[in-house]
Amino acid sequence: MLKHKKGLFRDNQKVIRNKEWYNQRFDGCLNFMWIISELEINKEKRKMDKGSFSSHVCVVKDGRADWYIEMDDIKRITDMFLSKLKTSNALGKKIMKKWENDEELFRQFISNLEKSVLTKASDKELKELYYEFLERYKKAISCSSLIDGFALGSDEIVQKEVEKLLDKRGIGKGRGETFSLLTAPVHQSFVNEAELSLLKIALEVKKFRDKTKAWKDEKIKKMISKHRDNYFWVNNNFFDSHDLNKSYFVRKIKAIVSSKVNIKEEIAKIKNTSAVNKRKKEALINKLKPSKYLKNLLEISEDFTNWQDERKKRTLFFTHYSNMFLQEMSKRFKLELEHLKGLSHSEICDMLEGKQFSLKELKDRSKTIIAYQKGNNYEVISGDRAEKVVANIFKKDSLDNINDFRGLTASTGVVRGVVKVVTSVKDIDKVKEGDVLVAVMTRPDYIAGMKKASAIVTNEGGITCHAAIVAREIGIPCIIGTKIATKVLKDGDMVEVNANHSWVRKI
Repeated sequence: MLKHKKGLFRDNQKVIRNKEWYNQRFDGCLNFMWIISELEINKEKRKMDKGSFSSHVCVVKDGRADWYIEMDDIKRITDMFLSKLKTSNALGKKIMKKWENDEELFRQFISNLEKSVLTKASDKELKELYYEFLERYKKAISCSSLIDGFALGSDEIVQKEVEKLLDKRGIGKGRGETFSLLTAPVHQSFVNEAELSLLKIALEVKKFRDKTKAWKDEKIKKMISKHRDNYFWVNNNFFDSHDLNKSYFVRKIKAIVSSKVNIKEEIAKIKNTSAVNKRKKEALINKLKPSKYLKNLLEISEDFTNWQDERKKRTLFFTHYSNMFLQEMSKRFKLELEHLKGLSHSEICDMLEGKQFSLKELKDRSKTIIAYQKGNNYEVISGDRAEKVVANIFKKDSLDNINDFRGLTASTGVVRGVVKVVTSVKDIDKVKEGDVLVAVMTRPDYIAGMKKASAIVTNEGGITCHAAIVAREIGIPCIIGTKIATKVLKDGDMVEVNANHSWVRKI
């Protein structure tokens, strides 16, 4: 368990300011996120000697979170993998196998965790259930530092190795497309699985001449119930938990049925994308004959893309069940749910053991929080003091004179469009058909805006990131890892996104 250490920020402020950080931004609250920090920093045998992070900084304000990872940690973990990949085949699969049992145990535990179970539990039973829930989750996703460390640090390495191979083969044209194909996912994401399930129901509904009869049909009612049971959590994020009901999915199905979408073609496209990617990738590898090292690199990137998607699914489940626990605690302790979301999981445990938090502290946390973990120690600062610390540590650079910049191609193509900067799921509605979606990074709950966009540009993300996976699945240009897109671009800017050559330019 983490230990609170007063003065941790004061003693390390200069260290934090002088480090290079990898920044991720998403909708988030401290309670749903901070457990990830503990897991990524904790050392355990499965992670090998160098597979843990050293520290994290997290800033939460108005339901938005900035998450900072040391670039030195990312580089160390990436280098560890690169060293092993020179001699080890199927490394990703061997590592993933170490977590299989704990992932299954977490799935089994939450499958029996209904709201009624928490309501009926005594205070002691509720505490025991919460502790076990945290423990199961920790064991299931303690691999996070390996996934993030490799995914966020390997993309440029893979690109350089592919460039060297193409130089050796005398291939000059179509390099962006070649890189995109060699790193394309060959497993279906859970976003696509959910979409496919909805489309299949819509296809059944479409068969009815009188659509009012479709919703009374037993087969369709069972399909909707099953879809709800499988995907009630898909709109969750690190701030909100949305327990989607059947009515929500019926509205989605009705929208598909009334649209001009060719449902059969869309089903075939989604079902075939992964298989087509795999077939094309294998043909390209046979043609280019990459080194054993590059083949191993491509293979582990492929495996970790799938593993990362599965981890995202588990974190969205975690949000759902964490919210259930907090709702029950809110009633029993007569505290607002939003105030509990401002406490870390460690502090919730302290509260269950009898510690009390002042109302002023809880209210301050609903404004601004900056949390820092270094090793097993952490400190959380909130309110006005947190605002001052954030301003002092993360000073903004002026980028007013930059009109073009580069990144890494995740999905090829060239488009022009109007910029819409998305900093939260609350911004998604402003994305219209043909806009260029610009974000620090994308999350599964951004999918509605991503499907309308003509292109996606992000500050962060590697070849296994969410933006890269979705852009390839829906077939739009995507440039990731620009570092500065959201700082240079603003809503209404007209830009050209040339993902064939990895650059973005204001027009």
